[in-house]
Parts: sequence; structure tokens; C-alpha cells
Amino acid sequence: MSQYEEELVVLLLRDIYGDKAATVVDTLLKYGRLTLQLISRYSKLPLATIQRVLVPLVQNRFVLYWVDENAGGDNATYVASTRNMYNIMRSGKFVGFVLDRFPDTSGAPDIVKNLLLYGHIRVSDYLAAQSASQAAVSKSVITLLLQRKLLTTLRRHEFNPQSDLYMRIFKRRLAAIPRSKAVSEAKREVQAHAEATEEFNVLKTVHDDINDGLVAAANGIGSSSKRGHSSTGSSPSKTVDESAVLALNHDKFAVLMRAQILEHLVSQRIGKVTAAVYGQVLDCMEPKLFRCVDNTDKAITVTSLEVLHNLDADIKLASAIAVRSSKKRSRSASSRASKRQKRRLGSDDSASQSDDSMGNTNISDLESSHRQDDNEDGDDEDDDDNFANSSRMEHLNFHLALLSCNQNLPFIKKVGNKGGGEWTIDFDTLTARVRELEYDKLITQKQGAIACRLLRIIRDKGRIDEKQLARIALLPPKDIRSQLTALHEIGCLDLQEVPRGTDRAPSRTYYLWYHKPKCAYALMTQAVLKTMVRCYARVIEERGRRPSVMTKLLREDVRLDEGNMLTPAEREEVRRVRGVEERFIAHMVKLDKLVLIFRDM
Repeated sequence: MSQYEEELVVLLLRDIYGDKAATVVDTLLKYGRLTLQLISRYSKLPLATIQRVLVPLVQNRFVLYWVDENAGGDNATYVASTRNMYNIMRSGKFVGFVLDRFPDTSGAPDIVKNLLLYGHIRVSDYLAAQSASQAAVSKSVITLLLQRKLLTTLRRHEFNPQSDLYMRIFKRRLAAIPRSKAVSEAKREVQAHAEATEEFNVLKTVHDDINDGLVAAANGIGSSSKRGHSSTGSSPSKTVDESAVLALNHDKFAVLMRAQILEHLVSQRIGKVTAAVYGQVLDCMEPKLFRCVDNTDKAITVTSLEVLHNLDADIKLASAIAVRSSKKRSRSASSRASKRQKRRLGSDDSASQSDDSMGNTNISDLESSHRQDDNEDGDDEDDDDNFANSSRMEHLNFHLALLSCNQNLPFIKKVGNKGGGEWTIDFDTLTARVRELEYDKLITQKQGAIACRLLRIIRDKGRIDEKQLARIALLPPKDIRSQLTALHEIGCLDLQEVPRGTDRAPSRTYYLWYHKPKCAYALMTQAVLKTMVRCYARVIEERGRRPSVMTKLLREDVRLDEGNMLTPAEREEVRRVRGVEERFIAHMVKLDKLVLIFRDM
């Protein structure tokens, strides 16, 4: 939790939910865990108002609550969750991902929009508000969304802070371990922590089951989507449990955003066709990936045959693979023909020089030699045909080989030969490298190419002093000193002092520059969030400069018919305000991509 993230979420809530909701959340962020009475005292709001405001905040899990089982009376406390509130920034992208995978007429985007509005829904309540035909379609679509893990079931403990939930489990486990003289209190706590951690991890991964939230269909017919069945591995006779409470799965959304970033990087580094192949590899792995971090230790693999089966047939794999020219092929074919002719002539000479006693043997050898030449002729023709008409599988493996050959940026790794080739992705190594590339790009934009060059050298060498750095960079020390100072000011580099003696004299001290990636990325994330706060504040400021027009736009009749209800001058003001909003919000979307790379991937 950071200052700028808190400011951003308060601005978002003030713009979407109103001033009172923003005031309550701001109070919780400033003072921490509070009861209703304390929130009322610090925020200067009536108790009834706070209770009404907390309903949508708790519904969306922007505010989490905790009730102590051992304390009596009304002892509920409330805690603000900045991470859940920050997900408001990505709501538009979430709807876009659903639109890419489901048609607009399916009703899937409307389901997602309702979940973004209400936080969670019970399936039976949602279906009861529709007609019979609409309910049947909605139930099928919800089943598909649940199978693809874009939706997830919501349980009661997910409205509680994780720290409190863990401590409750720990205390219960500790009480279950009997005290004895043979076991010390420290060992009891260690054992209780181990058991509590295991139980807590089970609670966190309860949604990873492919049948979570699904039940057997009454008529034996579940989802009618072949894609949904093949991609998830769940039984086609499953349907959504109408008693389940569903919410959006933001962990899965982060996985989809990571796949989009990696595919775009492949497109820049290698090419669009190879990027399409890599995108299909990521799509095949998607059902087995539940979150960007904390995945199982077991490597997730996919075969070339599986990728080829799901790859779009319109993608021309051969068009992006360089082959030998026709002149080289004809030259190699003529050289093979001349070699075969020489072998035949040599066989004829040896047959004529042999004596009569070995005549039958030489004749049989010559015949076998001619049969061998005929076989070689057929093999050469087959090789030429295979070279000229390479199969789609071979071209696919060429693209996969391109992805795996770069050791500096390992997009994919081959681990077997099953199914034409078995492949896996080391996401930890790959995302770490993606962070480095993105960070280098930002340093180049902020400080210049020389500063980025120095950063790469320091990252490669670990710890290095100024003289060695100047010698490796082929730059005079006076030129790099200012660059190193600028990088130190933005948190990119740190300086370590190593004294030669006990007096710690500056003249007898080594000064080593080094780079701490985790700290540098955290500081860069804070700078990005600060920029997002300023962008959104500018949007709100632009609206505040024209209060009369903005207030008029809130009317339902004006919203439905702006062309006739607004004057030309008002329409021009609205156009200018919306133009500013679009520019700044588009910039915030790009900045959110950096937050995902440096913090959430």
C-alpha cells in the first residue's frame, strides 16, 4: 500500500460512488482498522449514512470486515482494500477481453458489466430477473465463463482480511496441539504455523478446481460450446450451480493481460506470424494457469500437435520462414546427379575388369548397386519434395524453435518430443527479463541512452566502482559521474561504501555502485501511480471548470438525446471535455500496463 495508490483509489471512488463513499474509504486508509462508531467520529458523518455507504463498498469488497468470535456485542471492524479498489482501473479491459472471446449477442458482456456494478451476484437471483428464454441463454453463458475461469465462486471468508483469517486458523491449530514437557512452546508454534499455512493455502486455491461452481446438468447436456469443453477439460454435462455466488476473477484477468504483453513482445522481437503461434501456445496453457504468481511447482506443458490443432488455418506459417533459393536447390540437385553418374561409371569399370570365375558375383553386385542407385534417386526426389512442400507441422516447429533459441529472452523451452514436440514456459525467468527490458526503456526515455548503458553494465557486473565502470563503458569518469548521480536520485542505483581501514577516511574507501531490481521496480511503480493520480485529477478538474454543462449531462433526457437537448455552444464544451478525458484516460491505461509488469505479473 502506497500514498499514491491510496490517492488514486479515493479519486476513483469519489468520481464513481460519490463524496461520502470516498470520505469513508479515505478515513479507513488514514486511520486503519475502525469500527462504525470510530468511522463516524473521524469522518464527521452520521452513523446511518456510513451504514448505507458501506453496503456497496462491502459488496464489491472495497472494504473488508472482521467479527471477533470471542468478543461479545457488535465488534465488527472494517479495513479498506486498495488492491480490490484499484481493479476499477481495469474494468474496461476486462469487458474487452470478454468481447474478444464471446460475441456481443451472447450476453456475456452484460453479465460482466453487472458484476462490475454489483460486485457479486447469486446465479438464481440473476436468472429470476429474466424471462425463461433469456435465463436459459444466460445460464449457458455463465457456465462457459465459469469454465474459462473468467468468473469464480465467492465464499464468505473472502470478505475478511487475510491476516485475520490466518490468525484465526493459527490459534485454532495451536489450541489443538496439546502442551507437554517434551515439546517446547516454540516448537508448538512452529508446528501450528506450518499447519495453518497449509490450510490457508488450501483456502486460497479452492477456486482452482475445474468443477468449482459446477454441478451435473439435469438433462445430461451442459455447455454446448466445443471450445469451452476442449479448453477447460471439464465435463460437457456440467452446468452452473444456481445457488453459487459468483464474482469476477481478477487473477485470471492478470494472466490474460500477461499473455497479451508477451505476445506483443514476440511480435516486436521476431514477427507477427511467430507472435500468433506464441499466442496460441499461451491460449493452450491458459486453462492450467490460475494466477500470475503462486502457481504450482509442476511445469505446465503443451505439445506442437495441440498448438497446431487450435491454430487458425488462415495463418500462413511458411510465409515467415526463409528457405533456400531455387538456384541453390538446382545446383545441389545437379551435384547429386553427377555423383550418382560417377558411381555408376565406377561400377561398370569394376565389372568389366573382373575375371570369369567371379562373373556371377560381379553381376549380382552390379544389380544391387543399380537398385541402390534407384533407391537413392527416389530418396532424393522425396527429399526435394519435402523441402519444397514442407508440412504445416514442420513450419510450426520452426517458429517454436525461433522462440526457444534466444537464451537472453527465453520465450519457450523444449522439454520432450511427445506430440511433435513438448514445450513449456518458465514464466518467472521470462517475466523478470520483461521487467528488465521495460525498465531499461523507461530509463532511456528519462535519462538517455548512456544512462541505460551504464545500468546494463552494473546489472551484469553486480557491484562495480566508478573507474572500472568508466573503463568498461569506454567513457571518461567525469562524463558518467553525473549520470550515476541522476540514476541514484530516482532510486535506480545504490551506493555501497567499503572502507580500507578502520578510520573510514573517504580517500581510503571504495564506492561500489549496484542495482537492486526489487527496490527499483517498487520506486518506479510509485512514480507511475503518482502520474496516474495527476492524470485523473486533471480529468476531474476539466469537468469542474464547466459545472453547468456537466450537471446537465447527468439528466436522463439529455443523456438520451444530446443532439437536441444541448445548444451548439454546450455541445462544443462537451466535445472538448471528452477529448481531454479520452487522452488522459488512454494515458492511464498505458501506465496501468507498467503497474501490471512491475507489480502484478
